[in-house]
Amino acid sequence: MDVAAALAELFQLQAKDLELDQLEEEIQKLPPELAEIRTQWEERLDRLTELKEQLKQVRREYERNDLELKDLTQKRSKAQEEQLLAESAREVTQYENRIQQLSTRIDELTELTLPLIEEMERLEEAIGALEAELSELKPKLEELEAENEARIQELKAAFEEKRAEREAMAKGIPVPVLREYEAIRRARRGLGVARMIKVGETFRCEACSVQLPTHVAQKVYQGKQLVRCPSCGRILWKGD
Repeated sequence: MDVAAALAELFQLQAKDLELDQLEEEIQKLPPELAEIRTQWEERLDRLTELKEQLKQVRREYERNDLELKDLTQKRSKAQEEQLLAESAREVTQYENRIQQLSTRIDELTELTLPLIEEMERLEEAIGALEAELSELKPKLEELEAENEARIQELKAAFEEKRAEREAMAKGIPVPVLREYEAIRRARRGLGVARMIKVGETFRCEACSVQLPTHVAQKVYQGKQLVRCPSCGRILWKGD
């Protein structure tokens, strides 16, 4: 295995891998304007759901009260009719007491129901305002989503093209070298191979900037075996 030639090809392969990484990052990145519109949309949707649930609960309570009011009003009307047919003062008094009890409860329920009506009106108005805001936001959101989808498809096409190029390049690199590089790259944030650079009278790993021992630098220059940086663990290449 010509290690020096393999490392030169590996360094070029890494450049292609970094391009692919950048494309993947761009695909995942959300344009700021779209992110802002999505946030506004989601916040309003969440608030709309909350208000609709509140309205549902208030309306349920109102309907219970309204049913009871209708029932009590009907009972009071019947009691008033029956009072007119009473045959004794005692029966009249009994009906009066019954009518008073019903009237008291009707007044209580009416007092409780009026605020519910006001609350329903307030919630319906707030819901209407939010729905209007969502209707206004929707065209812009759809436009930005379409633009973003087109952007993503374009990037994916470029990604597939570069990945095909990468696979073709990888075929020329010995499998053991390629596997070791890929394992290091996964562990080291995308960089599996690094150049050895001369700084004054010393040699350093370009990736982590650590000064390399002389014997390590000599092995790298000889190019007869894979040599890893003793600090960061990346494969070292002497460069062109």
